[in-house]
Amino acid sequence: MEKKGVSFTTLVMVAICTGLVVAWAVYFAQQQSYLREQSQLNTQLSGLQAQVADLEKELQQAQAQNDPAEGRELRSVIQEKADQVLLTLKNKDAAGLVPYVHPQKGLRFTPYTYINISADLVFPAADIPALFSSAGPYTWGTYDGSGEPINLTFSDYYAKFIYDQNFLAAPQIVFNQVMQRGNVTNNFASAYPQGVSIEYHFPGFNAQYSGMDWESLKLVFEQSGSNWYLVGIIHEQWTI
Repeated sequence: MEKKGVSFTTLVMVAICTGLVVAWAVYFAQQQSYLREQSQLNTQLSGLQAQVADLEKELQQAQAQNDPAEGRELRSVIQEKADQVLLTLKNKDAAGLVPYVHPQKGLRFTPYTYINISADLVFPAADIPALFSSAGPYTWGTYDGSGEPINLTFSDYYAKFIYDQNFLAAPQIVFNQVMQRGNVTNNFASAYPQGVSIEYHFPGFNAQYSGMDWESLKLVFEQSGSNWYLVGIIHEQWTI
């Protein structure tokens, strides 16, 4: 019986298909390499932007230090407003909080030190009075350690992540300084490049924990016209 050989056309087709597969594999590998490089560049750019924001913040602080009178005046203005804000929070007077809230930017609530611009909840001033009576729940972010969503009504969030201590009696008040206390990145400078902060800090409550049970409530203000308005409430504590 006569053996049939592989035709020239078949060989050509096999060669073409093989070439296409190789070309596609090369293209895919190059595409993946490009995407990795793009991701690395984006990460580096974000890091540089954060560094620039940090430098701008440090410059503002240095300028205030070089002009002590101006720095003292600003602290006096901010602390007076902040003390009033704390009093309204302590009294659960949501309506009384409204005049202090930024009329355009509203008020952002952050449960831990790291400020998540895309996930932290922001409420316009007009919605503030109804918060304590709102049914909810809202998703405020994720719990430290477990990563589970923080699904709480505003009243429950208030009790756990806003006024869980008597911050009006805090032994330390830190004005407009970024303090890296825990193991979570403090990105305040990049999240609020125009912000001024005042932090009410408890260094700890029980000596056996060696300060790991510290807590802070940080209020953030930004200027609009000639007035300073509240734009952020950040609850800070030791995290895993």
